[in-house]
Amino acid sequence: MNQKLSLKQSRLIAVLAGALIISIAVSVFFYSRQDGQDSAFLSQNLSAVPDHTAALSELFGIPDSGGKVRISANELSSIWFEQSFSLGNDELHVIFTKTQEIDPQSGAIVKAHAQGVKVGAITYKQVDGQWQAVSRQPKFGDFGEWGDVPEVKQAEILQLSPENIAFMIDAGGGMGGFFESGKALFAYSKDSWRDLGYVQTNADNSGACDEAPSDEGGSIPCWRYTGTLSIVPGENAEYPDLLVTRTGTESGENGVSIVPAKNVTYVFNGEKYVDASKL
Repeated sequence: MNQKLSLKQSRLIAVLAGALIISIAVSVFFYSRQDGQDSAFLSQNLSAVPDHTAALSELFGIPDSGGKVRISANELSSIWFEQSFSLGNDELHVIFTKTQEIDPQSGAIVKAHAQGVKVGAITYKQVDGQWQAVSRQPKFGDFGEWGDVPEVKQAEILQLSPENIAFMIDAGGGMGGFFESGKALFAYSKDSWRDLGYVQTNADNSGACDEAPSDEGGSIPCWRYTGTLSIVPGENAEYPDLLVTRTGTESGENGVSIVPAKNVTYVFNGEKYVDASKL
């Protein structure tokens, strides 16, 4: 009798174990499905950023025509680049535009070394699962040369203060054999963008120096430095000082010697960042 009872208990345990396994499998299936649906919904919801046509029309009040709008007889506006970012508890998305000067008759872009563009932006904030425009600035800054701006895929972000960030855009150029590069800074705070100017980090004279100085004299030694940008405390809490730590060499005061590159501090003057050593 004990054997029969043991057999019945074994069968009962087997049945209960099977039911438990099935229950777990069903729960995992529905959880995974629901989780996948939620993820898909969230992804779809966050990706529903207003398209470029809507952005240009809303920013300039002119219907988009092929990704470009002519806002005046000699100005043509189009999309530059877009990027999502966070500030505090807010999720935001910005679409930057570039307004180029054009020839009124031919419609061609005016290209000159000192000819940049006007930078604009329309910024959206995620509110109750929807993107809402919180800032419209057709023109807030100047940037570029030869009538255009460089291509940007993803801007590096610098946190200036808890409620103020800056997009850092690679910039630079050269003339007469001297070259320099650094970062153009566009800051966002209180639902508004502002142009903070340009911070130089790197430079060299590779196009005007002699790699192998002549024994006869009169040669120009080569120099080169690179720099990294960091924040240091300053008088302005919202726009702290920016320290450029440089490594390498630079030209001496006489122009024909080289010395170790010196660090430089950029300070905010109320409008833009400027090299403190040149104040």
